Amino acid sequence: MTPKEKADELVYRFSTPVKVFSQLEGWIIHVDSSKAKGHALVAVDELIKIHYLLTTTHDTSPSINYWKDVKKEIQNL
Repeated sequence: MTPKEKADELVYRFSTPVKVFSQLEGWIIHVDSSKAKGHALVAVDELIKIHYLLTTTHDTSPSINYWKDVKKEIQNL
């Protein structure tokens, strides 16, 4: 999965479906992602922090670079 795909997935998973009423369409489901981006950033920051605590290959590890790229993609959403 690319960093962009993972960023999209995390923001989607932290989004909240809300049922709203529309005069034209009746009851519809609206996905509220207003706070989802912030929640996804916190999750990725925690993963990066844990990686630093558990490994000695801080900035050279492909996995840490992946999560840093995911963080950038979330910020760009």
